[in-house]
Amino acid sequence: MDAQTTTLTAVPSIDVKSMELPVTVRNSAILQEGVELFLQHGCLVIENAFDPEFIRKLHDEFTNNFKDYFADKIYDDALDVGDKRTLVTIDLEGSFNSSDYYAPAKVFPLLEFLLSKNLIVAALGCVISLPGSKDQHRHRDYGNIYHPSFNYPDVEAFIAKAPPYAITLGIPLVPITELTGNTRFWPGTHLTKVRKNDPNLGPGVDFVADLGSCYLFDYRLLHGGVANKSDVPRPLLYSIYTCPWFRDPVNYSKQQPIDITEEQLSKLPIKYQKMFSWVLVDRTVNPKNVNRTGLCYCGSGLLYKSCHGKLER
Repeated sequence: MDAQTTTLTAVPSIDVKSMELPVTVRNSAILQEGVELFLQHGCLVIENAFDPEFIRKLHDEFTNNFKDYFADKIYDDALDVGDKRTLVTIDLEGSFNSSDYYAPAKVFPLLEFLLSKNLIVAALGCVISLPGSKDQHRHRDYGNIYHPSFNYPDVEAFIAKAPPYAITLGIPLVPITELTGNTRFWPGTHLTKVRKNDPNLGPGVDFVADLGSCYLFDYRLLHGGVANKSDVPRPLLYSIYTCPWFRDPVNYSKQQPIDITEEQLSKLPIKYQKMFSWVLVDRTVNPKNVNRTGLCYCGSGLLYKSCHGKLER
């Protein structure tokens, strides 16, 4: 697949409304279809994944707790991710301290199948797109780790067979319409070396979604937030799940990717604690002890100057 062969006119989707719980990919034809669509295209809308009433509760709690971020300005503890767009880290309190949020029953089996049962929750946050925000630039959330800096025979075939190492779950807190905007995808770009500014990529594909629907996309996939033409903010929760060996050393220069305390961790069901426990291993690094000519302290395997050292420039 290359940039010229992406011909989808809509984001692929499945509807899990009629799916009975508990469920696994192995015993669900719907989830099996979802796996195939996701691996091929790198994105997937999942209709009726959540109870709309639960999403309304999340919306109300988020709006109450994070209302100070609903203004068009630069914050010291939140990341500016585009025109009138701010990324904040979620507190695991109230309805957010619930497996219905961080391990949703109709979605989590997909994530475990695609990443492994030892997956971790790498980040929990929300992107707030204010009314009047413009289209975001096309980008990947992280470079393709399967794409080496040098070329060798059949590299495209190698990349196309490489499994996902990180997946983002997007949970809109308001219905997604043509006015509110959404996340635009360029399906298939997770499987190629195509550059984000390739003129042959085409316009990308959009979607609309009722409250309770969500979507997944591969960390390697080219995407961008669409303009918010409505008169209300568009808060979009995102949860990033990764293979246990992967850490994102680039996107969290201003805040922690997850806001969780030891007390909150201890209150989680034991079967989910392993997904978060990595956060508390060591949150602080003394800058005086960093080896600036060696590998980065975060464990990414990159040289410090190519990893967290970039943040000093």
